[in-house]
Amino acid sequence: MKSIKTYNMDQDVIRILSRERNKSEYVNKAVRQKAHNIQEVYAADFDTRALCIALKEKPDVPDHIKRELINLLFETM
Repeated sequence: MKSIKTYNMDQDVIRILSRERNKSEYVNKAVRQKAHNIQEVYAADFDTRALCIALKEKPDVPDHIKRELINLLFETM
């Protein structure tokens, strides 16, 4: 169920929201993430070697991909 509420926002927040297509969805997602202490994780935040090692250890990664990851790891040593 949805309802309309009015809140005061800083000018910089209003500028950020003005760029978003679906402002309600953007605010809902941000508030939920903040309330549940969830932070988005991006692959760019991690070292390439750490990502390769993590992928190599996953059981659902095909063997041919694991071989390529191992080759990449040896090349970057």
